[in-house]
Amino acid sequence: MSEYQVEKQRAEVTIYLTDGEERQGVLFLSPFSSLHSGPQTLVEFLHEEEPFVPFIRSDDSFRLLNKRHISHVRYQPQESDQPKIGTEVKVSITFINGKELAGTAVLETPEGKGRLLDFLNGKPGYFSLDCGDGEFYLVNPRVIVEISDK
Repeated sequence: MSEYQVEKQRAEVTIYLTDGEERQGVLFLSPFSSLHSGPQTLVEFLHEEEPFVPFIRSDDSFRLLNKRHISHVRYQPQESDQPKIGTEVKVSITFINGKELAGTAVLETPEGKGRLLDFLNGKPGYFSLDCGDGEFYLVNPRVIVEISDK
C-alpha cells in the first residue's frame, strides 16, 4: 500500500436500484469519520457529494454506481453506528420501481417538528429503516413515490 493511500473498511450490502435491479457486493468506507470519532458510517458515505461510488459485486467485478439511482440499501449495522435519537414511526414505503418496504424509522427532527411530513420535507438524505428480523435498510427519499405512517 502506498503511503498516500488510506486502507478502507469493507461494508457488505445489497443495493436496490431505481430500475428494480439488485446488486450484492461491497462498498468501501473510511476508517475515519469527518463528523465524529471512529469509522465512517454507511449513511455518511452515501451522503458524500460525489455522485459515483466504487462497488465490488459479489462476482468480484468492479463497478461505479450512480448514487442517484440507488433506491435503498440493505446492510448490517456496525457497533460504531451512532444510536438514533428521535421519534420512532412505523412506515410503509412504495418506491419508484414498485418495491415496497415497511418498518420503523427514527425521525431526527427539531422539537415541535416531529411529523413524518416535517421530516421528509426537511430533506433528510438517506434514512434508516428497521424492518425487523435483523433487516436494516438505508432509504433514499428522493425515489419514494408514496409513504404512510401506520
